[in-house]
Amino acid sequence: MRLIERASHVMSSRQSNVRALAEPSIFVESGQGQRVWDVDGKEWLDFAIAMGPGIWGHGCREYLDAIHNQLDKLLYVQSGACQSRLEVELAEKIVEHVPSAEHVRFHLSGSEAVQMTLRLARAYTGKSKFVRFGGHYHGWLDNVIGGVVDPAANDLPYAAISDSDPFYTEGRAEHALEESFLIPWNDIGALKTLLENHADKIALLIMEVFNSNGGGASPKPGYLEEVQQLCQKYGVLLCFDEIITGFRTAIGGAQSIVGVTPDLTIFGKAIAGGMPLAAIAGRKDIFDLFRQNKVIGAGTFNSFPVSMAASLATIRMLENGGDELYARRNSLQAKLEAGLREAAQAKGHDLVTLGLPGNFCTHFTAKEPMWTSAEIGANADAGKAMRFRQGLREQGVIQGLGSRWFVSFALTDEDVEATVEFAARAMERI
Repeated sequence: MRLIERASHVMSSRQSNVRALAEPSIFVESGQGQRVWDVDGKEWLDFAIAMGPGIWGHGCREYLDAIHNQLDKLLYVQSGACQSRLEVELAEKIVEHVPSAEHVRFHLSGSEAVQMTLRLARAYTGKSKFVRFGGHYHGWLDNVIGGVVDPAANDLPYAAISDSDPFYTEGRAEHALEESFLIPWNDIGALKTLLENHADKIALLIMEVFNSNGGGASPKPGYLEEVQQLCQKYGVLLCFDEIITGFRTAIGGAQSIVGVTPDLTIFGKAIAGGMPLAAIAGRKDIFDLFRQNKVIGAGTFNSFPVSMAASLATIRMLENGGDELYARRNSLQAKLEAGLREAAQAKGHDLVTLGLPGNFCTHFTAKEPMWTSAEIGANADAGKAMRFRQGLREQGVIQGLGSRWFVSFALTDEDVEATVEFAARAMERI
């Protein structure tokens, strides 16, 4: 509480990410595995775990040793004039494992990588606009954040401004939302109509493979394949935003699970296991624009050596763990999801879990399936979800924003059993 008071005098929004929630901050001091301890010494089960990067949990010795070793060797290089060999080695690893990766470029944050991808696509196609989808998130910059699908949109489906938009912001550049068209996801008819009428304006289509940011909805069977076919037909580049799914879901990304290979892919979060790093990967002929200096993108910390070392360690650890590593994590996640559903049912609540390996969402509803964030919003009990979140906090469980649960490779059976027990107690009071 003293830290909250101190923050109020020097930090106008209390913390430095998105908007502060009504709930008090948890000031975390240390962590081990899927657990953290706050400044008052209280232990918490941490299922936010940095909202995606922390696939090794807290305090993984092998991972931390790689970072410490790099700190002793080389902290930084003059970006643009010097390189470390780590940059080349990491690019080779990504090309080896990710189906869409022929060439790779590194950045510091996912938001930066998204903007670099938009610039690259515009340069390659000679077209100016891009397509995004309701409920999908691609960073905080003006041209990609917020807006809602406009049901009254006629020929040009630009995003509508709405106070109900969780990412509504003042101060946006005047015409930023006119850079893209915003349409419903999992609606192949809406995309087909848009491309039939306006493909000559559209450089890129960007989407999450699984809509983690919008409640965990999955693509409908055959949807991604149809999207790819339409993009190829109309000369639009297809980009998968795998900032959450890359390396967390599988070493080849979610694209290796769904079997659809995009033209471009964006990675972040888990790519470096907790250190800041992002990357774009894709077709060599597109990336040749960098080689020809027709497209540029600066960044003092692009290819930051410590993040490079952290990412190389992450991929090597994933390689060494192999299918068994992912299978064990997935089994524990399935046990956790089933336990939460059973705990809810025992207390008289309908609960569904949506998501993919490494990340799922809980929703208080009996409706299944749900294919979009709008459908989830219309059917799930948001008030009950907030009361459940508060109940979990009272029991010492941190849930990710948006009713999300991030599962690390450090998760144990004991963690799962304790979480289900605490969740059952929280269910009694919602």
